[in-house]
Amino acid sequence: MVLLSVRGLKVTLGSKEVLKGIDMDLPGGEVVALLGPNGSGKSTLIAAAGGVGRRSGGSVDLLGDDIDTLSRRQVARRVAIVPQQTGFLMPFTVMETVLMGRFPAAGRFARLSNDDEQAAMAALEMVDLGSFGERLVTDLSGGEAQRVAIARALAQETPVLLLDEPVSALDPRHAMAVFRLLGSLKNEGKGVIVALHDINLALRFADRIVFLKEGVLYEPPSPRLVDEKVLARIFDNQWRLETLSSGDRAAFPLA
Repeated sequence: MVLLSVRGLKVTLGSKEVLKGIDMDLPGGEVVALLGPNGSGKSTLIAAAGGVGRRSGGSVDLLGDDIDTLSRRQVARRVAIVPQQTGFLMPFTVMETVLMGRFPAAGRFARLSNDDEQAAMAALEMVDLGSFGERLVTDLSGGEAQRVAIARALAQETPVLLLDEPVSALDPRHAMAVFRLLGSLKNEGKGVIVALHDINLALRFADRIVFLKEGVLYEPPSPRLVDEKVLARIFDNQWRLETLSSGDRAAFPLA
């Protein structure tokens, strides 16, 4: 089942056309890696597809409904977004922050239930922050704050997750844990789009890899067909790909 469908998506910022008519589908049970050079439009696409960013043209459907016909709460019950910038300015506790992910289900001014608290705690456990509930988010490191933002999105319990550079501030152990978690979510039938700079994470964990360059989307028929020529075309740099003893492939940019 297609959970998210984007057709002819255009975004113009000032005089620049950032996205030039993007067509993209996200079925359930897939992790899609979105890669491209800086300024290619990855964050713009994540925001527009999630209904929180500007859209100059085209359409976005969520679970078969035009996103423009849905209320903000209805959208938030279908798609959760982890933004690229996850710094927190207000001194809420970690638990209070993650519980904000429950508002689409409970209602903004509803009393949160034990089930909501259990969902928030489960989300914190998923990102290895189970003991952080009473800490203030303003006291966290960058990596800890990033994991709180991921937990808040998980607490929404939506079928679609859109993540913009979710592991940029994480150490390798926690980055790998996040991608294993995304793999378990896809096995539950959820659809995930994750914007990345790390081609090796995409090669190892993604079911599909799509590239953005100058506002245009390009998708190889399969991740196995991402080769040196594709990477050179997208990133304007030469690459070497090697197959590791595990069977995974690794990409190395050349000087």
